[in-house]
Amino acid sequence: MRTLDAVEEVLAMADVSFKHIEDREPESLIETALRTGRVVVVGHGIVGHQIVYSLFSAARRASSPIQILWIADRHDHRIASFGATGWHMPFLHGDPRIATWARRSFLNWPMLTELGFGNFLARTESVYLTRERGVHIPAGHPGTAMSSDPTAYSAPFYRRANFLDDGSIISTCSLMPKLYAAVEKLPGVTTRLLHLRDLGELLAVTAEFGAEIACVAAGDRAQFLLGDKRIEGDLGILLLVDIRKVPAPFDRIVLMDQDRDHELTYSIPHRACGHVCLGGASGRLVTEPEEYDELERGLADPARAPGYITEAVREIRDRVFERFPAFGPALAGSEIRYWYGLRPSAERAIAEWVPRGITGHIGVLHLGGLAGCGFTVVPAFVADGLAIRRPTPGMEAHLGRPTPAHSV
Repeated sequence: MRTLDAVEEVLAMADVSFKHIEDREPESLIETALRTGRVVVVGHGIVGHQIVYSLFSAARRASSPIQILWIADRHDHRIASFGATGWHMPFLHGDPRIATWARRSFLNWPMLTELGFGNFLARTESVYLTRERGVHIPAGHPGTAMSSDPTAYSAPFYRRANFLDDGSIISTCSLMPKLYAAVEKLPGVTTRLLHLRDLGELLAVTAEFGAEIACVAAGDRAQFLLGDKRIEGDLGILLLVDIRKVPAPFDRIVLMDQDRDHELTYSIPHRACGHVCLGGASGRLVTEPEEYDELERGLADPARAPGYITEAVREIRDRVFERFPAFGPALAGSEIRYWYGLRPSAERAIAEWVPRGITGHIGVLHLGGLAGCGFTVVPAFVADGLAIRRPTPGMEAHLGRPTPAHSV
């Protein structure tokens, strides 16, 4: 780990002067990036992609050249965004801001359309199912909710249903490799595969690049990189069944069990990928590096997956059989394809500047903690996050932290 004193030495060697900053008015990350022409972005999930594209787009609109160093230690299916369900629904989060971000994001996502990936976003209808007396639909949902009969969806296990007449799904596992290939080729973007162990290493890399600011969208890994214990890795597991074996209308609509968040029983079709995602799991938190290593070995070689993963896969299969019997033929057979990953779980979404007392002259903006809502809120969440102005030293000394000046 590099100390702040060691980082200051790197700054001196890099011939980067920050003496002018203390006299400046507070700047947002975009304003600083456009003024200096350099910025570091950490994270290759959907939030990281959106940050890089937003910075590139802002520079293009301003006719201002920009160099973006885009860092991550991987860009494959081990990242949660590469295996997410991609359903536009603000579930799994108690943050009241999520609903507003979800509504704004549902209406407009320029990155996908401008880069030619609008076809990966498919309009869909959704059905919420429950055994309780009423169906709760999360605030910020798209479309209009209408009462329906669970038997119409071959789900007699349930007592009530609500049908949503609008919504969308992004076929994430097909989209993400293509989106990464497009974003990394944007003028001024340089990618680097690098495992940053802590904040000291991030500050040193930022200084060596000649940048004044960095934006961290490291997902669940932010608990290690930034030492942010508000973030935890929440294990999610999906079964992936051949969409051709799924009867209509389940090959094009979403089914969601509304009763038990820790189980997350659902079916979500990825038409562009050719499979339906059946889930799921939530509530097993991963916070130790050794657990990460164990899970990664299982993704590389399913035979080495931890025992609790294979047990969860069997439990999900049995649960789906019971509650969504129409999927029986698709689940028949001895082998079931599956994927697992870690959602960046937190009590609230995090969009804030790390205090100067920790980072020194270099500004570090942290955007994360979306807990499975990334594809639901990313356009609006990133737009608001990049607009947060970094408090001046005088403001920090007077107000302390946390304050509204640090976050949205």
